[in-house]
Amino acid sequence: MTKYEMWTHGVDVQIEYPDRSVGISGDRRAQPRRSGWGTLVYQMGGTTNWFHFGIPTPAIMANQQVFLDSIRLRAEINENAQIDVVHIRHGNRKISTHEVNLTDGSTDETFYQVPKQMLLQGIALCIHIRFIPGEKLGMVIFQGAGASFSVE
Repeated sequence: MTKYEMWTHGVDVQIEYPDRSVGISGDRRAQPRRSGWGTLVYQMGGTTNWFHFGIPTPAIMANQQVFLDSIRLRAEINENAQIDVVHIRHGNRKISTHEVNLTDGSTDETFYQVPKQMLLQGIALCIHIRFIPGEKLGMVIFQGAGASFSVE
């Protein structure tokens, strides 16, 4: 079995509700900061948001069908933000849900997609973050997302 990995950089994350992002001082409706290290987002406590990565998805490689094995997320998150749910989508269908508790530090998390299926559409990694009230704003830096594929 041949394996492939494909990645997208953290600057490519899409924010579902960008108007909920704030500046470092709590200024309303600030744009996230995108740089060579990824995308930095601040958000007020007591709010939530979804963040989406489109993963480069091969449908056929070397004239063979491709299957998704796992998806990986790399990010930094402070103590006032918590990644609590991760969805993996194939086209417009949710194919996997993972309830997690990722907060206060670096994360390099791998999510295994349970049902084996042939890839015919794009794969998306959707991350739900709960921003927790406190002295500091909730903060996340998205560094990148990738996927592992197999050809059979």
